[in-house]
Amino acid sequence: MGAAVENKVGYIRTNLGWIPKDWEVLNVSDVFDFLSTNSFSRNQMNYTESDGCLYNIHYGDIHATYSEPILDLDKCKQVPVINDDVPISSYISYLKEGDIVMADASEDYAGVGATIELSNVKNKKIVAGLHTLAFREKLGVTVQGYRAYLFKHPKVSVSVKVIATGSKVYGISKSNLLKISLVLPPLPEQQKIATILGTWDKAIEKLTQLVATKEQRKKGLMQLLLTGKKRFVGFTEDWKEVKLGVIGKVRMCKRIFNHETSALGDIPFYKIGTFGSVSDAYISENKYIEYRSKYPFPSKGDIIFSAAGTLGRKVIYDGKPAYFQDSNLVWMEHDESKILNSYLYFAFETLRFDSEGGTVKRLYNSIILGAKIQLPSIAEQQKIASTLSAADKEIELLKQELNNLQQQKKGLMQKLLTGEVRVKIEKK
Repeated sequence: MGAAVENKVGYIRTNLGWIPKDWEVLNVSDVFDFLSTNSFSRNQMNYTESDGCLYNIHYGDIHATYSEPILDLDKCKQVPVINDDVPISSYISYLKEGDIVMADASEDYAGVGATIELSNVKNKKIVAGLHTLAFREKLGVTVQGYRAYLFKHPKVSVSVKVIATGSKVYGISKSNLLKISLVLPPLPEQQKIATILGTWDKAIEKLTQLVATKEQRKKGLMQLLLTGKKRFVGFTEDWKEVKLGVIGKVRMCKRIFNHETSALGDIPFYKIGTFGSVSDAYISENKYIEYRSKYPFPSKGDIIFSAAGTLGRKVIYDGKPAYFQDSNLVWMEHDESKILNSYLYFAFETLRFDSEGGTVKRLYNSIILGAKIQLPSIAEQQKIASTLSAADKEIELLKQELNNLQQQKKGLMQKLLTGEVRVKIEKK
């Protein structure tokens, strides 16, 4: 790679900032033709492939499933298939190699304009679905493998977000997207950039698959160890099945009212929506000290879990100053001579919470205390917990490595797509 931009020599100023003088700026309407899309719902799809089946790119999968800009259809097995009994219009557009599909709706600002490029389409029949915009290159000014990156240019990405409208859901109109400007390097440079970024994508994909494999193995190991189907050498004592109510009590913090919180403050106040993440509310230190001393409060190492919303989400309380929303966030107060917190943390994964009337929407104290748990000896609990903790640690390190790799690629991508760093093209 060449040197970074210095004093803008060899660069020209455009509406998308400084770009190399041999690059050009064209509108989406100049480069692409739009294709027709459909509005089939999820219940009109399945994941059973067959000869001649019709695949469908759904906007939700662009946001949540397809993590990289290039969707390799030889590798990805998570593209839904339209049900056989769904009538298909004769005017539908079938996607081809290198076509672009953009999600035109997003529930969050960050997801606005999420885009994928299709690779290894071959003889597959594929259409673009609900809340998508599909387009095809028409001028021959882009190379395959680079097209999705056109919308990753930092200023192009911002431009797309600017045209998004809506309150709860952000939407992009085709007419507004047509006016968006794109930055186009010469074809050989596009190819080189695509190859470089593709190498990073392959490394990220490989590491992502490794994380998924490790998580699946840990899940299987938990099922074996926490049910006693697999036991460590030297442990033969029978396990007991007991209700949580036998080993402890459900506790929660004293209620904090809205007027007692603020957007800034001394002590983070965690609610059901911020639990396990970053707090968006605070209480005063005086209130924290008073309530902690007078009312139930978790000890360091206690397992705090959600009793509403997504049930059973859990964190280990680290002992740092913090306060937790009453009734929604609770913990078990128990004797660690009977059950270790480190074991309880993993055992939560096997608990079944029963209630009258079907699906549990809230974990009332009676439901929690009635849940049954398999209880080995303290020594065996310790062995199980340490083994699963080691697996968690390995997965966490791999996730950190993956995040580092993704951030490195993001930084490199910005420099390459803006021309701040040039790639060397071998002259023929």
